[in-house]
Amino acid sequence: MLEQTTSKKLKDRLIPYFFEIMVIFIGISISFLFDEWRDNRKDRELEHKHLIDLKSNLQQDTFQLAHMIEGGKIFVNSSRKLATFKNDAAILDSIDFHIDNASSYQLLKSNKTAYEEIKQTGHTGLITNDSLKKIVLQHYTLLIPYCEEWGNIDKNYTLTQLIPEISNYFPTVLDTTNMVSASQKIKALKIQKLRNLLLTNATYKQEAIKVFMSTKIYSEKLIKRIENELNK
Repeated sequence: MLEQTTSKKLKDRLIPYFFEIMVIFIGISISFLFDEWRDNRKDRELEHKHLIDLKSNLQQDTFQLAHMIEGGKIFVNSSRKLATFKNDAAILDSIDFHIDNASSYQLLKSNKTAYEEIKQTGHTGLITNDSLKKIVLQHYTLLIPYCEEWGNIDKNYTLTQLIPEISNYFPTVLDTTNMVSASQKIKALKIQKLRNLLLTNATYKQEAIKVFMSTKIYSEKLIKRIENELNK
């Protein structure tokens, strides 16, 4: 009887402690769950921000590429006109316009602000869609550098091959201190070496346009993927 009484008293003492421990355990568990929920929410907000910024950057690049494609077509057309014209009168009034176009080049100045922020802050893992994350990385590590490379190929050829050779006959930029008549320029442009250089110049510019076009198409597809992810 004494043992039963002692056991009952012990239980009565332990029960409050047990409930107290349970309350503490539940409180700690809820706190952890709340912290996890808060961190996940913060991560999703950051992901949302990064995706919006990426979309904005891509839209700017797409707009720039659209203008580069149209401008590039004009440059190609001018290079070919200078390399193939047969009738002097057909090009006489527009000779300087075409020379200026043929001597020009375009470089993509991609807006990588959002991508660089994601990379530098180590937030790449915040993009939960693995497929989207993969194509974003491919876009900025493969496609954009390739696009920039072709712009530089065109630039280097224009600056190191075309312009120096043309400059042996007349300035590629209008020079009021060294005026060369349109008829003199036309005569020089009939030289086969210059024509070959202009045709090669047109080829490089055309290839650059193809890369610009594929980059633009890929950018537009990536924008749609990002929009779909934001709308989930």
